[in-house]
Amino acid sequence: MHLTLDLAGQARFGPDVEWISEVDYSVDPGRGDSFYAAIRIYWPGLPSGALQPGYAGVRPKITGPKEPALDFVVQGPETHGVPGLINLYGIESPGLTASMPLADEVVRQLALSPSERPRRADRCEIAR
Repeated sequence: MHLTLDLAGQARFGPDVEWISEVDYSVDPGRGDSFYAAIRIYWPGLPSGALQPGYAGVRPKITGPKEPALDFVVQGPETHGVPGLINLYGIESPGLTASMPLADEVVRQLALSPSERPRRADRCEIAR
C-alpha cells in the first residue's frame, strides 16, 4: 500500500486494483477494510474510521488478471497509421523511473523516416 502526500498535504493511500467488466467510477466503501489492514502493517495506531474513499479511475492494463506483467508498449505510426501519434501503454509504477528512456524512444520514433520505422510486429521494450 503506497502513501502519497498530495499538494494540500493530505495523505493518500493506494491504489488498489479491481478488475471490471464495464466502466464504473463509484467507490465501494467496503474496500476500506483491506486498506486498514495494509496500512496498519506500518501504522498500527491508525484509528478506525479515519479513512474515507477518495476517487476511482480506470487504469488501462496490457495484461489481464492472473497473467504475468509485461513491459511497456510504445506504438507509433507504423502500428496505428496516424503520423505523429505515439501511444504509450502499460507504464505503471516504474514509469517515472523510466521516463527519460521512454521519452528518448518517443523522440527516436518521431524522428525516423518511414523506411526506418519498426515493422508492425515490433515492440519497444525498455529494461526496468
